[in-house]
Amino acid sequence: MVAVIVLPSLITNVNDRVNAEKIRSTKYKFTKATDHMKSLGLIGPYSSTDAFVDELQKYFKIAKRCDADHIRACWPTDTVKLEDGKEWEISKTKTGKQLKMNTDDTHDYTSDNVAIITADGTPMILNYNKKCESLDPMKTYGWSTSNGKPESNATAGCVAAVFEINGNGRPNTFRKDVVAFNANGLGSSCAIEVNGKCFGAPFRPTPMTYAECEAEKANLGIRECCPTSYCRNNDYWAGAVKQCGGTNKMASIVDLGKIASLLYEGNPTIDTTLWGRTDGLKYNGKASQYGLPEPDFYVWSGEEYSYYYAQNMDFFATYTSFGDFRYNSYYLGLCLGD
Repeated sequence: MVAVIVLPSLITNVNDRVNAEKIRSTKYKFTKATDHMKSLGLIGPYSSTDAFVDELQKYFKIAKRCDADHIRACWPTDTVKLEDGKEWEISKTKTGKQLKMNTDDTHDYTSDNVAIITADGTPMILNYNKKCESLDPMKTYGWSTSNGKPESNATAGCVAAVFEINGNGRPNTFRKDVVAFNANGLGSSCAIEVNGKCFGAPFRPTPMTYAECEAEKANLGIRECCPTSYCRNNDYWAGAVKQCGGTNKMASIVDLGKIASLLYEGNPTIDTTLWGRTDGLKYNGKASQYGLPEPDFYVWSGEEYSYYYAQNMDFFATYTSFGDFRYNSYYLGLCLGD
């Protein structure tokens, strides 16, 4: 009877220790290689993850390498169970977006992923930060430890990765036997899904000047740039268009209406006609689930009205309406995701 009670707990403890050592060992071996690359002045920058792996494989033994279109060939299972219980198709892990990595002034994880199988059989999916600067070869970076043993150091911050420690075994669950290594997560880059479209996390755009807008409007699908003193140097709508990569890669007014219906009790139909307004609504408290502020916020659409106006939707506790001035700095952008 004592054995029946105690043995499962002992087995679990042993398995936990074995898995912890596998995780530590994988991180240590990988960052030992990048630490050596740093000492040679070779940690970066590189133009892509593929270019980084070309150099990495000189210092880190790789048994197999797979490009972004063949990720599954370097991974033991078709899917990974995410923390919300959903199954993620590993073949969709194309770029750093699916590792939940951000792009800003010092981070660019937009290149295609590369999957590898290490010499000891560990599957990994890597994405390199293209803005990773070469590190001072004379600077010493401290190592973090796990159970008193070295695990990883600062040089690995240039690379986001996930790896798997259980082979074909189960549960193949993220943050259990599928491990995030300098990655923020795993799964769809969609923060909001409506009308069969995926939208990334909302953001506050950096404004464009009239000159910048004129130089790029043809590529971005902007008809007119703002020449007036109000928005000549602070066209926030054009800035949102630029960050999304074009007006056709932003939410439409109809999309914003569908998003609004998710945020009010009863999933009401929202007026999306020009200058439309919908009253008598009751906010349901779910904005934060989609990365949106609470309770009031404003979102640009990709629909241009004139050089001075662009269509957008205002979200309030009891109604929605449309704003329009392109110089409004507090409006958010939403870009189509993968």
